Amino acid sequence: MKSNIVSRLSAATLTVAVLYSLFVMRPGLRIVGVSFPRQAWILEHPFLWSLGLWLWLAVIVGWVGVLISLLGAYAPLHRISTMLQCTLLLIAAVLAIAGLAVWMAALPAALRLPSVNELLMLVDEFALGLLGVGALLGGITTSWVALELMRFSPLQKRWMTMAALAGALMAPSPFLLPFPWHLLAAAICWLVWTLYLSALPCALGADAETR
Repeated sequence: MKSNIVSRLSAATLTVAVLYSLFVMRPGLRIVGVSFPRQAWILEHPFLWSLGLWLWLAVIVGWVGVLISLLGAYAPLHRISTMLQCTLLLIAAVLAIAGLAVWMAALPAALRLPSVNELLMLVDEFALGLLGVGALLGGITTSWVALELMRFSPLQKRWMTMAALAGALMAPSPFLLPFPWHLLAAAICWLVWTLYLSALPCALGADAETR
């Protein structure tokens, strides 16, 4: 699939997921502070909670799809660094998806048990640990791919900087979560980057994929 088409899908899913998290799912994401309102919201709105996590899963798939499509279009695939980048992207995606799966499956189940407070903390720490490590690997690899594409691709470097910055903002996640504001900044940078890719002429995308 052409990079500009994948980028449009990534931009669309990211926009929907961010808006959904800010305006619909936010009560369920209030990890810091009193936990009772959060527990009640998740138990009362299990569908909304699961839907939000599925949206973020789509964001992860779109992020990996954009980077791999760009590597396939512009970078020599036989290079060891390109193969390593693809491997790291897949590992990061698996870790992040595992974190979402823990929240999706284990958290609602834990809320129904008697020792809910201890289990809630354990599930959150486990999920955030997986998400944090996934964001760390994914952020480092995203910046690495962006710097490599500055060498191999005809894409404008000032726009490539947005992808590199998005990766740099993702990387410190293990040390900053559960506070998500750095990830919101990374999402904005990634959105700008994917909108730039989305606006590229189809001819450029087709030419790139023949390289």
